[in-house]
Amino acid sequence: MQLSDYVGQVIVLAIPAIDPKLFQSVKLLGVEAGGIWVESQTLITMALKTAGQATAPKSLAFFFPYHEIRFGFVPIDGPALDEKAFGV
Repeated sequence: MQLSDYVGQVIVLAIPAIDPKLFQSVKLLGVEAGGIWVESQTLITMALKTAGQATAPKSLAFFFPYHEIRFGFVPIDGPALDEKAFGV
């Protein structure tokens, strides 16, 4: 499994620079040796608000160095279970 396998897909990351407490669903656009390129609706909304705009003619891609990403996860085949819900 490699991160580059998920280019073009939505993945979930913990990126404190966006929000220190919430996971972020982002579209993975590219993978480089030093970090990743993502499309993030949260960041697009923030950028448009900062610019005083409601729309832009093009979307935005954001680069995050790996050291700014706490962790990430992607779906894999097989069920996911909450152990406490089953008394484990």
